[in-house]
Amino acid sequence: MQDPQIQLNDLGIALKDAIDGTRDAILDAEHRSFVNWETFFFADLESKRRFDEDPARFCGVLTDPVSRQRFVPGDRPPRSQHDGRVYFFYSEAAKATFDAAPSMYATANFDMIKM
Repeated sequence: MQDPQIQLNDLGIALKDAIDGTRDAILDAEHRSFVNWETFFFADLESKRRFDEDPARFCGVLTDPVSRQRFVPGDRPPRSQHDGRVYFFYSEAAKATFDAAPSMYATANFDMIKM
């Protein structure tokens, strides 16, 4: 799978900083963070650092990797880490399922998502 910033740059898509929407994000690996299946880009490394310290505060709507439920993490959402990425969950039950087999849920399988 191609890095998201390569695809965005190839398509000429510009994004705003995930913390300060008035600033243009830099689309490269150094200025990005992953939370669940979502990718966030930043205008500078200070914005990225602030986001990485408390991603639930800034990320907005996420998809629970187990239940596929869309939700906004609250103040203390169930949380795990796998392969250097933070994952938030809609419920403790979803977190427990993920923790039992994280590689099964870590990558989005959009064929399984029902619209």
